[in-house]
Amino acid sequence: MKKQAEKTAQTKENLTQAFWWHYCKKRIEHITVKDITERAGYNRSTFYEYFTDVYDVLEQLEDSLINYIRENVLESLDTNSMMNLPSHLANVYDSIGNYLSVLLGENGNPRFTGKIKNAMRAAILNAFGIKKIGSRTMLIYEFALSAILGTLTYWYQNRDIASSDELVVLVRSMLMNGPAYEIKRTLTDMF
Repeated sequence: MKKQAEKTAQTKENLTQAFWWHYCKKRIEHITVKDITERAGYNRSTFYEYFTDVYDVLEQLEDSLINYIRENVLESLDTNSMMNLPSHLANVYDSIGNYLSVLLGENGNPRFTGKIKNAMRAAILNAFGIKKIGSRTMLIYEFALSAILGTLTYWYQNRDIASSDELVVLVRSMLMNGPAYEIKRTLTDMF
């Protein structure tokens, strides 16, 4: 029975990777079940044992990435480690950045950004002991998390511009001092 479970998991993974290969090259509207099954070496009926359509593959892939983020970042957050959030997220990018950079990039799924923010919101608010969230808090949260995710995505796509350690220091400084401080500091360092 264990061997069958391993085979089932491997088949699903092969189909998911075939989907991902296509998704990295073209928009989801242009990916067919036939594209996926031909790439993975299975027939259509095998595909439908695991997924309802190509959008279901994307949904399941996104959900598995969100679970990975929950397990590797969010469950360890507390008020003492909030300043380590950029570092935790940079580590996540080192592990699954190939997925995140596409899904959060310009050709990715805009809903995925919202999924990540929603998943992180509860953990972050809990870490700060915030029970009720007001509109001002939501604006601050949205600004900070959008900035972090956007910066990490840009960095992953252009990794030669800074090491992950340099990135973490920069993001922390921008969170604590604001981007204007870093811009002034960078301009001062140039002259």
